[in-house]
Amino acid sequence: RSMAGPDSNQADPVDHGAAIESAATAGMVLEMVDGGLELRLPEERPGGGVRGEIESTLVRRLESGHPLRRIVHGLAETPGPVVDLTGGLGADTAVAAAAADRRVIAFERHPVVAALLEDGRRRAVAAGLEPATRIEVHLGDAIEGLRRDAIPPALVMIDPMFPPRRKSSALPPKPMQRLRSLLHREGVTETEVDAEVRAFLLAAEQAGAGRIVLKRPPEAIVPETSLGPPTFEISTKLLRWSVWERRAANDA
Repeated sequence: RSMAGPDSNQADPVDHGAAIESAATAGMVLEMVDGGLELRLPEERPGGGVRGEIESTLVRRLESGHPLRRIVHGLAETPGPVVDLTGGLGADTAVAAAAADRRVIAFERHPVVAALLEDGRRRAVAAGLEPATRIEVHLGDAIEGLRRDAIPPALVMIDPMFPPRRKSSALPPKPMQRLRSLLHREGVTETEVDAEVRAFLLAAEQAGAGRIVLKRPPEAIVPETSLGPPTFEISTKLLRWSVWERRAANDA
């Protein structure tokens, strides 16, 4: 795995030229504005686009009761990295890195989203936010990457970027609108999302993960797999974290 520099954990180089071209093909603009990479529609003013969220999430310093922080803290001494199979803009990646002194690996398969993710990491490192120095951004297929890593992860995180929409007239937040437009995923079906989630769960099990966490809306089903039902769940009004406990610290 190549490294982009002494203070960079960009494990698989992000091709910014390909990312810019991919954004343009989708009718969008990807460019640096005020020191940060952003994605926006051509008619939107510079500075108002979507950016990677690692820096902004670390600056917010989420409260200790945040469900993902609690799940990461529960790993105790279980060895291994935290692996985010669905890196997206990096908010959950940042929460995991802030919650424990561990290596955190974030996979993202789309070049534009990976470029935003890496730029958010870069800005966080430049701002002196230590957790960002332990984050690695991998461009490519998450399942293949998980299979390549010889070290069983302590935790695998799964957060499908495009869950089925709720029956509501309210539009999703701007980042979700832009990413759906970029990836042409407006018509994604619940069956397609469930199939992807099932594949991620099985890959995490085969990799020997100590814990597996699936983040979805409360009404979304948990696909049946050989993992069985979740060990426990943490729910809020908008989200549900389903957790499978697979490997305790003294079993590693």
